[in-house]
Amino acid sequence: MLHYLWSSVFYCRLGWLALLLWLLRPAGSQAQTPLGQPSLDEAKVQIWCATARYVYDDAGRPQLKRTLRCDGGSLAALAASLRPDSLRIYSLLYAPIEEKGRIYKGLKDNSARLAALSKAIIGKLRSSPARQRDPTRLANLQGLEKKLTDYVQTGLPPTDPTPAPQAEADASSLAGPAEAAEASGAGGTGEAPTMRPIASTEPLLDRLFAPLALIFSLLSLALFVLLRRSLNRTLREVRRATASQELTATQRRQVEELVTQRLADMQQASPPEGQPN
Repeated sequence: MLHYLWSSVFYCRLGWLALLLWLLRPAGSQAQTPLGQPSLDEAKVQIWCATARYVYDDAGRPQLKRTLRCDGGSLAALAASLRPDSLRIYSLLYAPIEEKGRIYKGLKDNSARLAALSKAIIGKLRSSPARQRDPTRLANLQGLEKKLTDYVQTGLPPTDPTPAPQAEADASSLAGPAEAAEASGAGGTGEAPTMRPIASTEPLLDRLFAPLALIFSLLSLALFVLLRRSLNRTLREVRRATASQELTATQRRQVEELVTQRLADMQQASPPEGQPN
């Protein structure tokens, strides 16, 4: 009985605690490290997201920024969100720099790696003759460079640069790799890019706590039902035992009263002492 009681109380508390922790989890998962102290992957995600937003704005396609997966610090999720866009940032900018990883060789310090990444990105974007001839676009690129440099130094996420959208002209003169991507996107048929399913970036804690909370809640409910049945059965047994004891006591009293009555009758019926029968 006590075993069922303590088990039910324990699992009820554990289940409700797990459910409460899951409900109180942070909505959307930003970097799990303290602000200003991002991990290497989280910092890379922020740099690449700032770069992609810049390219989308620079090419006059700001609506593509909605497809980016910049939360959670996952490079794989970000790369998956870059693959479908028509500007081909993934194949012409991300893959040659990030996936080949040549720029990181010999660098053991995270700050040095991030500085090398920012330098490679800015150098690739600046290699476009068309951008070099356009003071506005060049100024916007310098703004991106400053934001990336500040981020490498401070660890605070760069703000979204919003350069003025560019026209679709001079697409044939975009010699740089990133410019070729912009030309492909800006000079296309105007059809919406085909979006592929993007891998879920749901945090690991969410995926763990949700089923655990459900399991503990169901277990605590099952134990509560078992405990209630056990208590009801015990109460019925106690009532039957009590009723039996009351019946036995009543019968004993009746027998005692009958014996007392018979003795009194016998005493009254016997002749007084000294008188003949």
